[in-house]
Amino acid sequence: MAGTPIGQPPMSGSGEGVDYERRAKSLHSRWGWFLALGIALALGGALAVALPAASEFAASVVLGAVLVLAGVAKMVQSLQVKDWNGFIWQELTGAVEVVGGILIYFNPLKGALAITLLIALVLLVQGILQIALAAVARKQDGWYWFAISGVVALAASAALALKLPHTRLFPSGTIAGISLLVAGGAYIAIALTIRRARP
Repeated sequence: MAGTPIGQPPMSGSGEGVDYERRAKSLHSRWGWFLALGIALALGGALAVALPAASEFAASVVLGAVLVLAGVAKMVQSLQVKDWNGFIWQELTGAVEVVGGILIYFNPLKGALAITLLIALVLLVQGILQIALAAVARKQDGWYWFAISGVVALAASAALALKLPHTRLFPSGTIAGISLLVAGGAYIAIALTIRRARP
């Protein structure tokens, strides 16, 4: 069954319906923030994928910086849409990315195996939080994009954890970058859904 389109109030004339309509109008006017976040995540993911596989050190440094920037972008964006019911979950996801990115960035010399495990852990937590965000936003059209993004992050985490001996064939930065690309696509899709909805 389809969710309630973002920006369209419930049929009920109750106070809850009026509050929903007010929040939907506020969200509709800020769809550009979702689009900007999606583009930023997609660009960060593309950068991580494009890194040369030869240097795990360079890959971890750049990936750490990309995760920090992605996390900060998520937190700033969510502050612009406080009326959205996914606000808290997005703040948590951003915080996890910032902390994980800092750990990856400042500990690149502890070995490829340790970095790979750390990236896998960050993606695991990110995936769980994205799925939780999808559950919170499930009454809105497009909620499944967050679920898809979360599942891809979990799959990326599993791929890193299960293929540790083959990290040179499948660089951790590339796998994490694909996850960020999908997350960026999810936010772009959500932005377009919000924009198409009737305010």
